[in-house]
Amino acid sequence: MEASILILDNTTGIRSPWKRMITSRYSIAEAMGGFEAVRKLKTDYFDVVIVNISLKQIKGVEAIRKIRESFTKIPIVVLYNPKDVLDLKQAKVYGVEYALAFPLEINNLLAALTHLIPSTKEKVQHTTKPAVQTPQQKPNDESVEESDEYIDVEEKFYDGLSAISAGKIKNAIIIFHSLLKITRIKKESWRRYLEDSLFQLGQCYATLKEYKKSNTCYLQFITKAPHNLSHKSALLYLGKNYVAMKEFDKAKGYLAKVLNMRPYDSFSTQARKLLKKLESFKK
Repeated sequence: MEASILILDNTTGIRSPWKRMITSRYSIAEAMGGFEAVRKLKTDYFDVVIVNISLKQIKGVEAIRKIRESFTKIPIVVLYNPKDVLDLKQAKVYGVEYALAFPLEINNLLAALTHLIPSTKEKVQHTTKPAVQTPQQKPNDESVEESDEYIDVEEKFYDGLSAISAGKIKNAIIIFHSLLKITRIKKESWRRYLEDSLFQLGQCYATLKEYKKSNTCYLQFITKAPHNLSHKSALLYLGKNYVAMKEFDKAKGYLAKVLNMRPYDSFSTQARKLLKKLESFKK
């Protein structure tokens, strides 16, 4: 039976020669995040999971956590940008077999897969956590059966990300707007998907060059979710939007805010470069 690999990476084939290489050798499937990955792992057999933790829309570390909650033994290979050392440390907490940095040496990836796949062939299936609920148990809030009153927020959110990955931006906008209309959620942990929907709407509108709408979404996101991990990137994208709109003074204000936030990271670097470019316009 041909070895099968699940990939969490939404870069195109043109930009991912490593993906083209392993596609020629293995059967692959792709997922946009942890929820979709777990769903596919439950319905199909995979020998290895490859996760690009440097793609923020994938939320790679969170995806690995979700996979490990149900699949404790499936081998995971992490791909990462060297600047994302904190994400790499978090990913290793959940257990990964190999961590390979970009720019990727394809031979190293192939060697890792060759090492991992024979051992997985010995298993009939990967270990999942057994269900502990019995018919006599009363279900808690996390296990209530779906009803018409509730929408699976997590699944719908990843449907939106999948639409973005497929280039169907307008469909994604419809999905994220529908999420923002939800007033009752089954799991409190889903609330952050509603916050992230605002951020993704900002991304979508910027892609369509509807910068005013994009800025409105980013500003609402910053106001409603000040502690969200994407707060800093929202400020950066506001700055970029204002650059595109040629409102340079506003752009400088938001880019300066990014530079004043710690830690200094890739967003800080982008803000510094943009500010430097804006200063050169004056000369």
